[in-house]
Order: sequence, then C-alpha cells, then structure tokens
Amino acid sequence: MLRAIFYNLNEHFSIAEILDSKTFEPFFLNWNEEILSDISEYHLIVYYSPKIDLEIIKKIRHSLNFKNIRVLIYCDQLNLGEKKEAIVAGADIVNLLPENTDDLVPSLKKIQSAFDNSSQFEENGLLPFQAAITEIFSTMAMINVNLVQTYLSDGKFHFGNITAIMALAGNEKGIVLVSLHESFARSLVSNMMGVTPDMLEEEELHDGIGELINMIAGGAKARLGDTEEHFLLSAPSVITGTRHRIIQSKDMPCVTMVYEAEEQYFAVKICLMNLEKK
Repeated sequence: MLRAIFYNLNEHFSIAEILDSKTFEPFFLNWNEEILSDISEYHLIVYYSPKIDLEIIKKIRHSLNFKNIRVLIYCDQLNLGEKKEAIVAGADIVNLLPENTDDLVPSLKKIQSAFDNSSQFEENGLLPFQAAITEIFSTMAMINVNLVQTYLSDGKFHFGNITAIMALAGNEKGIVLVSLHESFARSLVSNMMGVTPDMLEEEELHDGIGELINMIAGGAKARLGDTEEHFLLSAPSVITGTRHRIIQSKDMPCVTMVYEAEEQYFAVKICLMNLEKK
C-alpha cells in the first residue's frame, strides 16, 4: 500500500477509516523540520495549518528530490490568490480542511489513481536518453549517476533552481529538459570545466547547463540514427529561479527520470509521442 504522512492532523481523521479506504497507509506526526530528511520515502504528504504557509510548502517540495510524491495542503481559510501561490510554491492540491474522513477519502482516491497512471508509458523510448545521460555524466563530469525513479508526469512546475530545455523537431517532436538545484549544478559544471565551483560566473554556469542538455539530446539523437524516431535539435534555453513553469502539449506524454549523484538529485523530463503506452 502507498504510504502517506499527515502533519498536524492526528485529531481530525481516523487511521482505521483511512486504511479501510484502501488508498494509503497513514502516518500521523506533528510538524517538525527534522522530519524533512526522511520525507521522500512517502508517496503523499498532507500538511495542515490554519493559514497557508508558503515557506513550509517550499521546504517540503525541496526535500522531495524531484520524486513522484504528491503534496496536499489543507487550511481553514483560503482565497484564489493564496491557492495559486501555494501551487507555485510546490503544492499539488490546496483545499479547505475536510470535516471528516469521509470527506477526505475522495481526494485520496484521486491521488491514488494518479499514481496508478504514472507507470503507463513506453520505457523503450527512454533508453537512448538514459544511455546518453550515463555516458555524459561519467565522461564529461566524472560523476556516476543512478536512476532512482521514472514516472509519467503531468506537472507544469519544475522545482530546481536551474532548468535547461531543448525542443525536438523532425519525425519526433517534443522537448527534453534537465532540472537541478543550483548547488549541484555548480558542482557539475565545475567538474566539466575543471575549475572550483566558486570560480564559476553566472554566465558560465548557464552555458555549462545549456551544454549539458545539448549533449544529452545529441547523444540520444546519435543513438537513434536513421530510425523512424530520429529528431532534430533546437538551440538550448536555460531558465533560472525557483518554481518556474514550462508549458507542454497536454496531449503529449511526458516522463520524468529522477537521478541521484553524490547524494544529490536532478530530473530529466522527456516529452515525446513515442512514450505513449500502446
């Protein structure tokens, strides 16, 4: 059963009734930032406070390491502006606190359904990109990477500080992007350039991440060769700042691959029609 952690809600909902819903195995705790180190081991984070707390939402999202984990925020009062801010900060769903477990369960079932659908993609379409990522990080940055999670994603927000994106054209049309936190981005680019992280100028950092996405997409393109799935590449673009939004076609499947390297995480998202489950 999927695992959910409920913050500040032990007096509001019944553990037995949530278990009876056959959606999530619930764990109830009072909020404590020390728990953030283990938070990415759950599938759903439910946090309650009387008013929206954007800073806590940001801390929760940052601690999830790009993984397929939903964040459900409850509060006692809410307007449209606050709801939008909470979603930009990292929440997936923001609602008023349900009165009882029966009112909570429909939201849990909807989130459970999203998890069930997140495995519905064609894995073979990812193989050229996975091979390119492993090779490029090993040869260009001298870093070994481990693929820790792959999932079909519908989120529009990307929660790294730096995201590089490249459009794919030709027989296959889509996008490929890589999103990282700045600390890891600096470490990565400094390895690529043979300098220390503190020596990197902002422009050099952006250029390095742009070159990274260029090599990943280029490596996948070379592996596809003259197959029907070959594509052409655009020039890369680099976006900085937290919680930026990238719009992709709603009809095109997008798969996020989460990698771990030297105890840090980054995400590569591929949006291509050949990822659609047949």
